[in-house]
Amino acid sequence: MAWLLGVYGQTGEVALQPLGLYVVATVSACVVMALCALWHRRGVSQALGLVLSACLLAWATTGWRATLRMQEALPAAWVGQDVTVVVQVEGLPQAVPGGVIFDARVLRWVSPSTPSEARDTLPTRLSLRMNLQDDAMPWAGQQWQLTVQLHPPDGLSNPAGFDSTLGYFERGVRAVGRVANREDAAIKLSDQAERPWQGLIDRWRQRIRTVIFDHVADKRAAGIFAGLSIGDQSAIERDDWNLFRQTGVAHLVSISGAHIAMFGWMAAGLIRRLWSRWPRGVHWWPAPDVAMWASVLASALYALLAGWGVPAQRTVWMMLMMAGLRSSGRRWPWPLIWLTSAVCLTAMDPWAIRQVGFWLSYVAVGVLLSADSANASSREQRDRVKEKGEEPPKAWWLRGLHQAWQSLHDIIRIQFLITAALLPLSLVCFQQASISSLVANLVAIPVFTLGITPLSLLGTIWPPCWDLGTWLVNEVTGFLALLLKWWPTMAESPVMPAWVAVVGVIAGFALARPMHWRWRLAMLPCVLPLLYLPQPMHLLPAPRPGAFQLMAVDVGQGTAVLVRTAHHQLLFDTGPRIGEQLNAGDRTLLPLFRAMGVSRLDMLMISHQDMDHVGGAQAIIQQMPVAQLVSSLDEGHALRHQVGADGKPLPHTACEAGMQWDWDGVHFEVLHPWPQDYAERAQREPNAMSCVLKVSEPGASALLTGDIEAEQEAALVEQDAERLQSTVLIAAHHGSKTSSTEAFLRAVQPRQIVVQAGRRNRYGHPAPAVLARYQAMDLAWVASPDCGAYLWDSREATHNSTSNSTRNSTTDSTGSAQAASPQVGQCWRPAHHHYWDQPAPMNMEAQPRSGKRQRRRSA
Repeated sequence: MAWLLGVYGQTGEVALQPLGLYVVATVSACVVMALCALWHRRGVSQALGLVLSACLLAWATTGWRATLRMQEALPAAWVGQDVTVVVQVEGLPQAVPGGVIFDARVLRWVSPSTPSEARDTLPTRLSLRMNLQDDAMPWAGQQWQLTVQLHPPDGLSNPAGFDSTLGYFERGVRAVGRVANREDAAIKLSDQAERPWQGLIDRWRQRIRTVIFDHVADKRAAGIFAGLSIGDQSAIERDDWNLFRQTGVAHLVSISGAHIAMFGWMAAGLIRRLWSRWPRGVHWWPAPDVAMWASVLASALYALLAGWGVPAQRTVWMMLMMAGLRSSGRRWPWPLIWLTSAVCLTAMDPWAIRQVGFWLSYVAVGVLLSADSANASSREQRDRVKEKGEEPPKAWWLRGLHQAWQSLHDIIRIQFLITAALLPLSLVCFQQASISSLVANLVAIPVFTLGITPLSLLGTIWPPCWDLGTWLVNEVTGFLALLLKWWPTMAESPVMPAWVAVVGVIAGFALARPMHWRWRLAMLPCVLPLLYLPQPMHLLPAPRPGAFQLMAVDVGQGTAVLVRTAHHQLLFDTGPRIGEQLNAGDRTLLPLFRAMGVSRLDMLMISHQDMDHVGGAQAIIQQMPVAQLVSSLDEGHALRHQVGADGKPLPHTACEAGMQWDWDGVHFEVLHPWPQDYAERAQREPNAMSCVLKVSEPGASALLTGDIEAEQEAALVEQDAERLQSTVLIAAHHGSKTSSTEAFLRAVQPRQIVVQAGRRNRYGHPAPAVLARYQAMDLAWVASPDCGAYLWDSREATHNSTSNSTRNSTTDSTGSAQAASPQVGQCWRPAHHHYWDQPAPMNMEAQPRSGKRQRRRSA
């Protein structure tokens, strides 16, 4: 436990310590552990020394490895430039619309030329996207010469958001990018790997996936077979993932410990039967021992074939330890095996401890081991009763019926215990959990474990097995869809304080342990905060009446702003759509709303029809109650006819200047477009139809401008310049050079400007000319790439409240403008930074108060 605590503590640090400190700490911990182990007197001092040294060793070795990994970095001059590199494809390439994404190991850098000593610090692993050439998918082990454009791994930064950069860092990927879109940018050099064994498993996995999709016409079944046989979860359709998630059976279509153990059990049964037929072999090595080690080997091979994920690693380590203990005649209690396997896993991959799958897997297997321990005790008690002859004899059919009932009872009991234990953890990790999962899993577990999974594996040997598997897949998904229709309940909980989360998860695990009902009753109050969390304990509590809260969500190149009053929520735009399947609604906004405890929207306002503003709207309307849609969309737009989450048509109102309403003492007013704009829609660009919304209370206000351009800004100034004055301004058109005119900015007089734009976007937003204008006018500004989500409460006591006397932007060594600390509100990214986040966030330290331009401090 001390080791796990040290690993968890180091992986949560904001910045790494000097390498020398980690080296000294590692040596010191080893010396202390050796002295404690050799000390002849055993006692509290020795135990305390071992515990502290184990914690220190875990912290130091993890930090040492992280420092060495962080030394690999892409030169700043290479970012966005054409770079030629020879790579070897690794892992399982993932098909995406129009291309493929794959990891690659660098064999050599071709250009630009670098000194030999500098090459040691260049990235050794890349993640690349390449357009398919003649539908030819790259294969693992192939060597390619590629012309690529690279940049450091980065991601979005929102409250309770997914940390995509951690996944890159864990895999050792220190640069990501795309292959240039020209004929000579991708040249295949060889089909053979640098070493014969490299990529062998991944090539097998890719061949199996190809055979599956060639043989199975049903895309749903083919995706599930690929997920169960080779661990390719990306092949499963998004609608199917939503169905499995909402019914609580998603763990069955991801390679879990149950799949690995089942495969090992099948291999053990087959090997034991065959080995028992060889008399000489039985005398040399008993069949049970052969079957046991064959089970470990088969499980390890299946785990490798399935991608070697965290649940698979955990299962293999536990099976290996149990086989070793049994062979040596030793017997450990289950908690020791449980924790030792976690130590082995984190010793190989310390950053796995930050994955949700790590905790879900270990809690589930802990429940199973504790339940099995209790069952073993009850079985021993029943055996003693039988030996004493106290149990009356029964007819054979009664004994069979009793055994069947006992097995069914054990299955239902174990499933109930796992559900009870994982429900709090699911609420903590995902902010939602399926109430119907108990019933769904009772049917789905045996179907998947004994039917679909074995058939998906046997199909690799005899493809007709997939035909029967396809029928089972369609039947079980039909049952799950019917169950969801009649029992669609999902338990939801916002992100909670750490101590509430820890107490709730421990209580859920304890409730799944065998104990007296009085103890279970005493544990129930510990899980109540998971079901109802008071507003003051929320991650972002709702504002008081008369005030409002604004969050400019980090959605990349797009706009999405959430405005909250005491009892109402308004979402202004929904971010971009990326390709055919990804959109900001599913990817960012819905998880954010669950984390904040926002369960419904009183109004969804879509400024105009551009995809970077409307991309996530459909997902939100389908999955979240929305009371009203207000937009400037034309009559034929699909969203105007979208059915809401309750199955009823969504009421729509055209946003038009003059619309006003009040929520909880906060005033809302639409300033644009005007009625004549709708009359002349055919002659106007979509940006010219953008809705402009002002939100105000007596002491503060915010102006949300959509994508209006200079012409619309001039018209607003001419109409009523005083009405535009606002505390916070969401920059028009993402800071484009076609907007943010000087006259408009002088009319608004913002104390803070927020630019919502994607890092390295192809439009060049925010435009250098616009940033220079902000700087010349002494206007404070922040941009979402460095700021992440921007949060502001209209009643908060803002720092630097004398605002406009100081420049809030600085310049870097290249002379380009950089944002500094916001004068109003706060940025999420700098306050929640991890050492693996690249590039580093903007400097958020307090700036000296003066009218002179401040130099940006070195990161």
